[in-house]
Amino acid sequence: MSATAERAVQATDVILRDGSTLRLRAPAAEDADALLEFFANLSEHSRYLRFHGFPALGPKLVEPLVEPDWEERGALLGSLDGRIVAVANWVRLRDPRAAEVAFAVGDDVQRRGIGTRLLEQLAARAAGAGIEEFVAEVLHENNTMLHVFRNAGFAVTRAGEGGELEIRLAIAPTDAYRDHVAERDHVAVTASLEPFFRPRSVAVVGASKRRGSIGGELFRNILAGDFAGSVYPVNRKGDSVAGVHGHGAVGEIEEAVDLAVICLPGELVLDAAEEALAGRGPRARRHLGGLRRNGQRGHGAAGAPARARP
Repeated sequence: MSATAERAVQATDVILRDGSTLRLRAPAAEDADALLEFFANLSEHSRYLRFHGFPALGPKLVEPLVEPDWEERGALLGSLDGRIVAVANWVRLRDPRAAEVAFAVGDDVQRRGIGTRLLEQLAARAAGAGIEEFVAEVLHENNTMLHVFRNAGFAVTRAGEGGELEIRLAIAPTDAYRDHVAERDHVAVTASLEPFFRPRSVAVVGASKRRGSIGGELFRNILAGDFAGSVYPVNRKGDSVAGVHGHGAVGEIEEAVDLAVICLPGELVLDAAEEALAGRGPRARRHLGGLRRNGQRGHGAAGAPARARP
């Protein structure tokens, strides 16, 4: 495998404009059944727009997508919480500088910027293989895809009338394109931090009913403050704290938790953070009690945000 191909197959996490994280990676052979399921779950209209018709939903449909060589063809699938929600691919044309490109995004996750992020990453990998131009055959009624191409920031030319349009995108990154990407990044990162700085629900892990404990006092301070959302005490026994029903783990909380504040001995923090992120807490703040890099406990207090991975 070439160095270009090795870089292309590496998984990448990108932030969408609503703050959620999309995992992008090359489809492997074992993804064939999941890709078929993805296409089967598209609405008939979305399948029609993607394939310009209604193809048979069988193995041959996804064969061109799996195990891309990144020389003659490339492909990326996008997943949210482990579920495939999008796929895009390119195939080199007779002109070796050009490649035909196609996209499909699940009906329930459209208009979140997934197609644009796919296009960004696919174009970067195609450019590494010597592709200079993407060519897309788009039905005139496919306004969503036309919007993606028009607003990505690439130089676009459009030809054709009637039912089908030929869209050509020069994928070499220009200053204008970089400005578009930077603006999308700014919007996405800002949205991703919203639950951290303005949480609607907070879990205090290590909130003890014992007065004077760090977790217990922090929990009581939140109750006494102006926080307008929900706050939950979490401790090993699930004890109530200050009259509020307790939970043994963040995953036991029915409401989605925006922020987890962890007040535990240093050696327990990482496991607690993993549990919080795997449960219902997309953000975690660690009050490490002076946790040093060597794992020893100190006497100070420190905090740092941790992002969940999909």
